[in-house]
Amino acid sequence: MFRLFFSALGQLNLQLFLFSMVLFFAGYALAPLVYHKNIRFLTAYPLWIARKIEQWMEKRWNPFLLFLFLFSVNSFSLLINFSSTLVPFLPFIFTLWTGLNVGLVSFHALKGEYYFVSLLNPVALFELPAAFIASTLAFQYNLQILNFHRFDWKVLPFDGYFHLFLLLVIPLLLLAGIIETTIIELTQRMSDKGKP
Repeated sequence: MFRLFFSALGQLNLQLFLFSMVLFFAGYALAPLVYHKNIRFLTAYPLWIARKIEQWMEKRWNPFLLFLFLFSVNSFSLLINFSSTLVPFLPFIFTLWTGLNVGLVSFHALKGEYYFVSLLNPVALFELPAAFIASTLAFQYNLQILNFHRFDWKVLPFDGYFHLFLLLVIPLLLLAGIIETTIIELTQRMSDKGKP
């Protein structure tokens, strides 16, 4: 399994992977400015999601349903990002937009405190690479359909890239979902013990 995972990683172009990181963090860095300026067309969706998450977190979830919810939301989000590869240049915009959305949700939830430090958590160690890989796969196929010939990766059909998405992104999101569910459950139990 590990050999298959690392073999699939070898299909990624390192320069595009690093570029996906740059675009994501550029969006993330812009989020506080967008939040304070209250640019409605950019903040409406992520802040709606943030408020929904706050409401849902107040309820006591069954751990399995909580995991299923977290995994499904993250998988759907990255699948949309990956699927943007079918439209010229859209993956580059989506990667920047994903970083912005993650930043807006985080900034709202943390009320601006420890904003950049918050990325150094066990869940992000799996979710962020999954996002960068999904974007890189989208970049590679998008450049192929644009007949961009200066690439040094193996040319694959769309279903080949989708197969890589399943091999690389889904396992990382599974691990992130398990860790996040565990953290939420432990936090809620500790909170319940502290109540009179």
